[in-house]
Amino acid sequence: MRASEVIRIIIFSLIGWVVMFLVQPWIYRSKFPFVRMQRPIEEWLSQSYMVGASIVFIVAVLSTITWYWMAAKAPSKGGHDVQQWSLVWWLILLLPVIGVCIAIGFFKGDNQALLSLTTFFVIDILFLYWFTTATSSPGSLQFVPPGAFLIRRLFRK
Repeated sequence: MRASEVIRIIIFSLIGWVVMFLVQPWIYRSKFPFVRMQRPIEEWLSQSYMVGASIVFIVAVLSTITWYWMAAKAPSKGGHDVQQWSLVWWLILLLPVIGVCIAIGFFKGDNQALLSLTTFFVIDILFLYWFTTATSSPGSLQFVPPGAFLIRRLFRK
């Protein structure tokens, strides 16, 4: 475990929190025409959006921490081990996807928002899980997340 990897996870999680709990609600409040609500927006945000966003955020961050912890402890000896860990990475990704499905379940009466919410939540898990693990995976498993090689190469230059 390197301090820089842990710091990146913390910073990206904080950025994800700001986006999910400040920026995305602001987008809904700013009356963009892509969503029309039947009930007041503040009521919807506090009763539905925040609950769903909390679920997605917590599950995505816990999944990222789980991957990092498992990868840091992984006894990787070669390409075959890395291939097996790739499967583990994808299986852990299922947890945030399930989190999005559960969060969307809180919006049964608000079908107008389902498309935008799903889009936002998918972008959130891409940032909180995929991007964070692609930039912060430790040791010999640092290139397991898809696109990690390219992303790490871009950040080093």
